[in-house]
Amino acid sequence: MNVGPMTAEITIINIGTLSMNKYWGETQRMRHPSATCTLIETRDARLLVDPSPEPEPLEKLLYANRGFRPRDIDMIFVTHFHGDHRFGLELFADKPLLMAAAGLAEWKAASPDEGAISGRFVDAEGRLPEGIDLIPTPGHTRAHHSIGVTTTQGRVTVAGDAVMTRDFFNAEDGFHNSADFAQVAATIRFIKSRADLVVPGHGNLFPIPRP
Repeated sequence: MNVGPMTAEITIINIGTLSMNKYWGETQRMRHPSATCTLIETRDARLLVDPSPEPEPLEKLLYANRGFRPRDIDMIFVTHFHGDHRFGLELFADKPLLMAAAGLAEWKAASPDEGAISGRFVDAEGRLPEGIDLIPTPGHTRAHHSIGVTTTQGRVTVAGDAVMTRDFFNAEDGFHNSADFAQVAATIRFIKSRADLVVPGHGNLFPIPRP
């Protein structure tokens, strides 16, 4: 009997902000950057993606938005190695820390001085809960990976910095520090083809308009 795809629940724990947003006319750093942090709950596990806020505010946000403590989270996934996506890691010292194998190799090559942190991570392949897909989304970094889940509202891509904000998504554009702007555009088109909703790296969840 076909019972359909497993569905997950998502909660935005922190809505990220950009240090500078050219689509708002900003040409210099205006604020401290913060990445969007998303909780994904399946029937088997609770996965926190990109624990960006510092530990104390993240702990408060996690409880305020979902009623959970750090001990209630089963595992952490980080989309890529940039520091603004992992400020809150120390809250989860006893939890599995996951990153795509290619992303982890990229991090170790780019930042060998962060070996004490990157060495705590393990490959996400084969370790994500059932119903959560690991999606290569290169461009912002060359080994960036996003997460895909099916929810009752449709198919969601938790995109990390593959999509900076809705404006960047609409323009098929990357942030100024992207590794490959042509690849950013191709990845955004790929996400448009497969998702109903997107959680960007530095903004709130938004739907993908359909004709």
